[in-house]
Amino acid sequence: MKLLMTEHFLPESTYTLELGKELKNLSELTCFCRKGAAVPMDGIRWVDGFYGGGKNMFHAAASYLAGLCRLAREIRRGGYDIVHVQSFKSAAWEMPLYLRAGRHYRFLVHTVHNLLPHEAVKADRKRYLRFYKACDLLIVHNEHCKRLLEEEYGIRPGKICVVPHGAYTLSESVCERTPSDTVRFLQFGIFRRYKGIDILFRALSLLSEEQKKGLHVTVAGAWFPRLDPVDYEALAESMGLSGVVTVRRGHIPDQELDSLFAETDFCLFPYRHIYGSGALLMAYSYQKPVIASDIPVFVEETQGGKTGILFAGGDPQALKDAILLAAGWTDEAYALCQKRIEELTKGKYSWRNSANALANAYGALGKKQVSGRRS
Repeated sequence: MKLLMTEHFLPESTYTLELGKELKNLSELTCFCRKGAAVPMDGIRWVDGFYGGGKNMFHAAASYLAGLCRLAREIRRGGYDIVHVQSFKSAAWEMPLYLRAGRHYRFLVHTVHNLLPHEAVKADRKRYLRFYKACDLLIVHNEHCKRLLEEEYGIRPGKICVVPHGAYTLSESVCERTPSDTVRFLQFGIFRRYKGIDILFRALSLLSEEQKKGLHVTVAGAWFPRLDPVDYEALAESMGLSGVVTVRRGHIPDQELDSLFAETDFCLFPYRHIYGSGALLMAYSYQKPVIASDIPVFVEETQGGKTGILFAGGDPQALKDAILLAAGWTDEAYALCQKRIEELTKGKYSWRNSANALANAYGALGKKQVSGRRS
């Protein structure tokens, strides 16, 4: 099949690139991406036509609209069997474009990384529902999101395919646990309230001074006050956690990820809710055991806690107990957990598995009649 995949967030998000490295062997793949984000690679044709950022408001708007015109032209002239939408910069503008261009391709596919944007507004639910109904196939990363689409959005099961999110491979994996007198914990990713950094701090505040010895927690990621206004450095200081917590605000360059994870023993996920977590798969790519809240996605993607420790979500006392339990793990327990993670990353969460599952879903679409396909 001739496939066009659209992605706004390369190079920061490498999901489409990782998937494309395997998918290019199974389809005729073109990636439409942001200007300057193309990665030369045999088997993938790149069109870097989306707005690349870095201009004032007027020029940004003009450049964004010009990018949409380039996308419409590519769809119109490309003769694609499938247009697969990975992301939106502005769903309000882009969803109608894909639907209006429908006569120029056979099937419309969308990966539902999140059922709604993290900072959704009232109109988003109706907008996304209309788009979901119009798509021929929706890709989700776990069974929990499949159930939500069926039960809350009324999407029929045959229109949804679970394609697990692969564990990242672009960085050189760090598998060995480096010797240290300190047990080191990391919470990694853009700061947002739903990720429960405040729950983590409350858990740490419950530790006695003796228990804090030999523990260190790093919270690292980009901070945008409009997404989460809390100053976590100040919060940690006000809670007396300066000696046990380091808050590292700002984008972590790819070349620094290896060293960041090399200095980590356990990755923390005290989330309140989530549809799916690329950060969890990043932890797996470095074979780091995880401590995660027992929300449905993490129960599923940790195999019921086999890749670390699950705790009662939203409960600081339960998280404190989980941290202390992890700190007491033997080398044998740690190595066994790493082995389970390695098995997952080579199987269920490998990009080859993801690409094969997606190619099979495409193939099933190709066997259907085009008429009545968007009912």
